[in-house]
Amino acid sequence: MNDDMHEGKPMTSRIRQEQGFTLIETMVSAVILAIGLIGLAGMTTMSFTRNGDSNDVTVATNLAAEMVERMQFNRRNLVNGYNGIILNAANPALCTQNPLNQPVARGDCLQWQARLFTAGLRGVNAIVAVTPVGPAGLNQNTVAVTVQWNVGGVNQSTIVEGAAPAVPVVFGTRQVLINTIIAPE
Repeated sequence: MNDDMHEGKPMTSRIRQEQGFTLIETMVSAVILAIGLIGLAGMTTMSFTRNGDSNDVTVATNLAAEMVERMQFNRRNLVNGYNGIILNAANPALCTQNPLNQPVARGDCLQWQARLFTAGLRGVNAIVAVTPVGPAGLNQNTVAVTVQWNVGGVNQSTIVEGAAPAVPVVFGTRQVLINTIIAPE
């Protein structure tokens, strides 16, 4: 048999049939690759956003839990010392406890206020509510500590060739609420 023959076909026609990728195959593979990369870029952006959101939730949860721990330490003065604390980033001077009657509660409020406003949460607000619950003789109190903050970004349309400062845009609010019951020892 002749070496130029392979399964009854001349070698030159076999070479012509296997010369590589066509232009259409290359374009289809490039489109599939581009779609995959665009999806990957979108997932990466979402991942960074969610990571920042989860960090804010962790900070807010720790701040709320910190105030509950402070209140458990001073549990005999819950209603008079902590009820009605409303801290707002717009008006930071809101710790109104009497320093003579409630020195521990006032100190807790001032320290918690400083931590709230330096925590990096945009537009943070905090509310503490203490409500007596159960039979009067048990002196149990329901404590609700709420930490609320704004979620947003930077409005890029307000930046014109570096002339205007970046303006934060509020997309919504998030909050963490811790409810518990504290009873005197």
